[in-house]
Amino acid sequence: MNRVVNFEIADTRWDWLYKLGGLGALIAGALFLIPIIEITITGFQPGTINRWLSLFQNNWLVVIFKLHAGFKEVQPGLLYILNSLDIALMALIGMMYFGLYAALRGTSKVWPMVALIQPFLGIVIFVITKSAGRSGVMGAGLVISMVMLRSDIFNKVIAFMGLLSSILLLAGDISVGISHSYIFASLTAIGYMLLTTWFFLIAQRLFQPGVKIS
Repeated sequence: MNRVVNFEIADTRWDWLYKLGGLGALIAGALFLIPIIEITITGFQPGTINRWLSLFQNNWLVVIFKLHAGFKEVQPGLLYILNSLDIALMALIGMMYFGLYAALRGTSKVWPMVALIQPFLGIVIFVITKSAGRSGVMGAGLVISMVMLRSDIFNKVIAFMGLLSSILLLAGDISVGISHSYIFASLTAIGYMLLTTWFFLIAQRLFQPGVKIS
């Protein structure tokens, strides 16, 4: 009984990090969802969506998908500019990892910290290089999903969803300068939708009361 009480007391000290992580995951998921809505509505006809929403339509993963899919209005140079949307997304994802670290620190103290560092390190590298660094988001997803598989806090479906989305999106990222095909476009699209869903599921779990370390 004392052990259970102590765990509950320890958890309340980290409650603000759960909420911070949940908020970051929720907003990131919403920003990743906007391009899905845009592509669903307009298909291959750009410029027909609300101008305000268009500000959020070309994050780097969407650009990778569009390059593979052969969208004529998208040029490879979009991957090599300092994009404030990408920086904002990496920062929000970094916020999410604060909550994931708080929730999973009992499973592993080292690997959740490694995952937490990667989005912020990616921001620094991206600002310096204007190209590299964004793949740190996928690297963090791989690491944290492996930790989730060892934990009882997150459903195994969530863990495998994070793992698969990260692998598919890394494949799309690596191949974009080598090969352009509808196969890679399809794999990137699947990974993107899985990743977006993953963010919402993580947000839901971190906002739930009684999140405890395993």
